[in-house]
Amino acid sequence: MAEKSVLRRPQDIDAVINRGGSSSASQEEHTEKERIFNLRVPESLVAKVDTLRKLRTGKISRNTWILEAIEDRIKREMV
Repeated sequence: MAEKSVLRRPQDIDAVINRGGSSSASQEEHTEKERIFNLRVPESLVAKVDTLRKLRTGKISRNTWILEAIEDRIKREMV
């Protein structure tokens, strides 16, 4: 039977949580303020988006795919 490793909990868990941290790459990517809003999408359209996402090499989130689609549309419309 395999042994289970025991993780020790830090003495002050709040200090660890509040310390936070992030990579410099993630800070560079999100320099622009973001706005969050709800979007109602028919299930059939979500299914089509998910099908297209799965055809791409590597994993891509639904959010990223939708943002790319919006950017593509803006590029076409701005010409």
